Amino acid sequence: MSIVRKNAERRALPENIDPYGITARPQFANYSGEVVTEMTALANTAVLSSSMLIADAIACMPLELIRERVGGRLERMPTPSVFQQPNDKQTMFEFVHEAVLTLALHGSDYIYAPKGSDGLPVELLNFHPHSVRDLSKADTGFEYAIGKSMYNSDVIRGVHWIMLPNRVRGASPLEILRNTIGVGLAMDKFLAQFYGDGATPSSVLETDGTLTPEQARQTRETWEDSLYRRRRPAVLSGGLKWRPVVTSAADSQMLEHREAIVRDIARAYRIPLHLIGGVGGQNETYQNVESAGISFVRYTLLPWMRRLEDVLSAMLPVNMRVKFNADEFMRADLSTRVRAQQAQIMSGTLTPNEARNLENREPYEGGDQFVLGIAGAPVAGVEGGELPTLGTDALVAE
Repeated sequence: MSIVRKNAERRALPENIDPYGITARPQFANYSGEVVTEMTALANTAVLSSSMLIADAIACMPLELIRERVGGRLERMPTPSVFQQPNDKQTMFEFVHEAVLTLALHGSDYIYAPKGSDGLPVELLNFHPHSVRDLSKADTGFEYAIGKSMYNSDVIRGVHWIMLPNRVRGASPLEILRNTIGVGLAMDKFLAQFYGDGATPSSVLETDGTLTPEQARQTRETWEDSLYRRRRPAVLSGGLKWRPVVTSAADSQMLEHREAIVRDIARAYRIPLHLIGGVGGQNETYQNVESAGISFVRYTLLPWMRRLEDVLSAMLPVNMRVKFNADEFMRADLSTRVRAQQAQIMSGTLTPNEARNLENREPYEGGDQFVLGIAGAPVAGVEGGELPTLGTDALVAE
């Protein structure tokens, strides 16, 4: 493991900053002249919010291990320790967050997962795509060169974003969006210099005559002493003319251009605009919060989840796979959940204890029996019709 970590820390030589040669200035990554890297891109709030939202959301989901039994029946198994503590440096949240964030920025991530005697990974470790210096296809599959060591696809698996034919790496969002991100960085730099330098005066006093530096200083001080914070009529003599300094039309539309960049980046990542604070996004109301969560999971998170699930599942025994549990994101409001659970209990598809488990409440004796929807029947079919006690639920409520 120490050799693997040492090789991973050896970064490859910097890649050509303009590999496709489409810019007028090859030394820069885009036409704006701003170099777009993973760190400069994160300085753009839209890129930071979009990539972090996807990474945070998926990292928050529990990762479940599922085994397929004979007949196609799926059985949920206890979570292995490697999916709780993937390596000696990270928690599972940190590992998944790192993998998804790397994928969202660079379009590729590489997971090191050597197998143990039980067929499960011994540990999980992310490799930065720049650490993988070479990719070559051998007869047995892909081989990955990290430092001076070679690893095959049984040990390292690649996760990719957009894959095109005859390509071995996923397309990088930083490369695809480099002009859009570069323009945003250029605008931020311009505004920082504009307000930081403060060299633009509010107005100008002009004259056709020639003033010495001392006369110019006295004229300015007299003007300020007479009119600063006073709304008095100004009297100009000696050929002086007053002219206000106004920003250009392009400068006045700067905020509109910046919001357009936010919309473009959110569109590329398929992020609902209101989730990253974009102007013009529709704020979801309390009544449709469940629909908003389902839409976000289905159209934004699900493809990212599936990529990671397939790669991790390929490292497991044939009849096992992993799955992210996205129930919390699709969770309805309390009254809707109660009505749905009540209908499932009365129809015999859910036991009371299963419903209580969904609400993080303790089970009670007799609650594992199915209930018949007959008027006057006991709540849980308990012998003698005894009602369940609160148990520790009262403590939780307090």
